[in-house]
Amino acid sequence: MIKNYFTLFLLIYSVSFGQQVSTQFGTVQGVSSGGVYQFLGIPYAKPPVGDLRWKAPQNPNAWQGILATNSYAPVCPQKAFTQTGTAGVVMGNEDCLYLNVWSPQLTTTANLPVLVFIHGGGNQQGSAQEVNFGTNMYESTRMSSRGNVVVVTIQYRLGPLGFLAHPGLEAENTSGFSGNYAVLDQILALKWVQQNIAQFGGDPTKVMVFGESAGGLNVANLLVSPLAANLFQRAGIQSAGPSIQTYAQGTTKGVSFVDSFTTTGTDVEKVAFMRTVSSDDLVANETAPLSGGTVGRNWLPVIDGSTFLNLPAAQIQTGNYNKVPVLLGSNADEMSLSVPQTVTPGMVTLLKSSLVPTALLPQANLLYPSGSTNDEAKASYVGILSDSQFTVAARRTAQCLSLNQTQPVWRYFFSFKHTLAALATYGSYHGMELFYIFNNWENTTYGSGSLFRPADGQMQDLMLQYWVNFAATGNPNGSNLLNWPAYNGASDPYMELNTPCNGSQTGVRTAQCNLWDAVANFSPCSSSLANDDVEESIAFVFPNPSSDLVNIEVGKMDSLISFELCNLQGGCLQKGTAHSIDVSAYSKGVYLLRIATTAGIKAFKIIRN
Repeated sequence: MIKNYFTLFLLIYSVSFGQQVSTQFGTVQGVSSGGVYQFLGIPYAKPPVGDLRWKAPQNPNAWQGILATNSYAPVCPQKAFTQTGTAGVVMGNEDCLYLNVWSPQLTTTANLPVLVFIHGGGNQQGSAQEVNFGTNMYESTRMSSRGNVVVVTIQYRLGPLGFLAHPGLEAENTSGFSGNYAVLDQILALKWVQQNIAQFGGDPTKVMVFGESAGGLNVANLLVSPLAANLFQRAGIQSAGPSIQTYAQGTTKGVSFVDSFTTTGTDVEKVAFMRTVSSDDLVANETAPLSGGTVGRNWLPVIDGSTFLNLPAAQIQTGNYNKVPVLLGSNADEMSLSVPQTVTPGMVTLLKSSLVPTALLPQANLLYPSGSTNDEAKASYVGILSDSQFTVAARRTAQCLSLNQTQPVWRYFFSFKHTLAALATYGSYHGMELFYIFNNWENTTYGSGSLFRPADGQMQDLMLQYWVNFAATGNPNGSNLLNWPAYNGASDPYMELNTPCNGSQTGVRTAQCNLWDAVANFSPCSSSLANDDVEESIAFVFPNPSSDLVNIEVGKMDSLISFELCNLQGGCLQKGTAHSIDVSAYSKGVYLLRIATTAGIKAFKIIRN
């Protein structure tokens, strides 16, 4: 009997006290749920209130005793809209800089991959507790337990509280600039992960930061921020690309925003007044980030000389950015939930004429016919807004990154449809893939119980495995998975995520993307790889692209030691000491050539055409 009481005591003690973890700021107490340990609402910064409004985040004060972390923190101040609605709801609390952790093992020797998620919402709404179809999309119990990974979700300041740039704030910063508070929040959260995640079973050298929509935009921007260097080793960009504005653009908007509240006093006095305005009032006049299928970028980070040095494409082309393996892509029907319920052929014609120059309208009419029925019209309407805002952005980002780093890039195209017929009509809408990555579709109103079909389970398994493999190794491939080809700009290979998957295709809506590049007068990135390791005069290759021989030339004061030709998955195809390489036997695409000379090692990307 005594033994039984003792066993019961140990069980109660384990449940009550076994989930304590020591962090750099104090001990946190979590709970065990669904086979993982869950810690909700861990502070990673001081509350940005009072004088700390519109200042860089600061580390939280250390606490004594044990901090209970068993409930989500309040959402950050925002006016929240649905994808299908235009009437927003004001909510939130400025004391919102918290993160959440799920882990299957609380040992410092577990060394598990870590996935850090940045939520979307146009940088003006959203949270780590986003509810859609009756479930918290980002609740990470299943992802953590089934993937055997540590998952972190974070919150960051939104809208004017996260991005306001204004002359009245410049004197408060040693840099003489303002803005980017939300970005600094994200960076501080990633620093917290580096310093603390080992205590939760995570490996700080295997951190994947990923996000969708504005969250993906933020991840892409972190690639070009010198302040984010070495804070993550993989990046996932979903339905987004990098986007930063000039400081002048940011302050023009900021001055207009502040002047809508007060025009009295100096710039510094105006900011002092703005710190007395309630957060509800600051966000009350925000407009929907998705309106009629058009993505609004009401709040963006700015070039400030420290957080960001240049516009993203220009920064990437210098080769001076955070080079890590990148997984990115978009969904087939991004804007299907956001366009008007009824679309007529005339509306499609009007949309095309408003977006496409006259000279390119014949091409647009072939690719997106106005149709003779409302259903046909709606399909073209969705296609126009999805491709012009998302499909082409994924291609531009993939090509620019792949040209400027040797670390692999992996592109996807998500085309799965819900198995419930009423939802399947919307196709692969914006954000839909998140239900499957987090393995939460089975917990939704429309996907639970008998509504959860075998295809749903297959999609959850596939998405989880690919994302977890990528977090662990920088390569989504693994045993029992269809091979996902690494990206190269010459053929634009990708993985179509569906049931079944298809990794044999090249070119995602190529003609459509070419149209939108022409509309935007887009200039593609060039490569910086030729300047990576040694001086340009030391070694170069020609011709490149080539269909047969590639020649190696070295400087007069240098000599060739050896070369190594590899595919982008890291597999070595050819080694030697000759000054020419025959590539005719290889498939069309991009290959990595490393040349060792007496002056150093030089890396090139070789295009086999």
